[in-house]
Amino acid sequence: METDGLVEIRNLNVDFGTDNGTVHALRDVNLTIGRRSTIGLVGESGSGKSTLALALLGLLPENAESVSGQITFGGEDLLALKPKELQRLRGTRIAMIFQDPMTALNPVFTLGTQLVDAQRSRHPRLGRRELLARAARMLARVGISDPEARLSAYPHQFSGGMRQRVMIAMALLCEPDILIADEPTTALDVTIEAQIVRLLKDLHAEFHGSIVFVSHSLGLISEICDEVAVMYAGKIVESGPVKSLFSNPSHPYTLALLACEIDPADEPGERLVTIPGGLPDLVNVPAGCIFADRCPSRFAKCAEEPPPRTVASGHSAACWLVP
Repeated sequence: METDGLVEIRNLNVDFGTDNGTVHALRDVNLTIGRRSTIGLVGESGSGKSTLALALLGLLPENAESVSGQITFGGEDLLALKPKELQRLRGTRIAMIFQDPMTALNPVFTLGTQLVDAQRSRHPRLGRRELLARAARMLARVGISDPEARLSAYPHQFSGGMRQRVMIAMALLCEPDILIADEPTTALDVTIEAQIVRLLKDLHAEFHGSIVFVSHSLGLISEICDEVAVMYAGKIVESGPVKSLFSNPSHPYTLALLACEIDPADEPGERLVTIPGGLPDLVNVPAGCIFADRCPSRFAKCAEEPPPRTVASGHSAACWLVP
């Protein structure tokens, strides 16, 4: 795996306007996405994972009243591009597998039509027959049998797991430099989830771009990713190579997330571990360490906001307890 950065995110801030005030959804986010790497974004719902993914695509909702910082990709700052310039990158250099496969496909068009349309930006000179042939080959690669016949089917004729395979095929047909997978197993049962995870791992060996994998599960991240960034309340609180972070988790929030993972070896009737409290109010962001109110290890120094502190090579955690 090459380690030079494909995408450099520096001091990214995103604010949303709401009836209750301005929500500071992302605050001073810094992240490097390496070439041909798979980086996981993990954290509770509301931690900012999907907001960060949508910022990469320039698809933030209309109430994003302030976006600042830099997202450098291919020598360009994505935040400085005009809408038409961003549109040029979507479906060519950046693609996305959306969270819910049951609603991501258009119900009134056949799969063939949707897969052909997804390729138009990447291959504008190819005819419909050639694009359909490429689509059929990709459907076969993601494990859909009789792909030529399936091209004339509609989304409602597929199960959730099959629709997610179609979404993965659609994204890969764009041959992107960055593939964003936004919790692609959320709406699937455990068996189908395992199949999709195995499929993503197999395809990663053939895929030449980088993958940003968004999840709330550290278990999934450990299976799929090379790097991981743990997000909490709009900030990255710990990041590093998967092996280093899992062997030496150093932020109390990371430790709490790991403790919440369900272990199949747990005794029947054993109480599930939870993280007490809830996410802080991002309209009125508290001073000091953002996790302090829920942290069992907090002490006086936590009244000050900790900077990222080095744990090991490439591994850092924003906690005063890191030596």
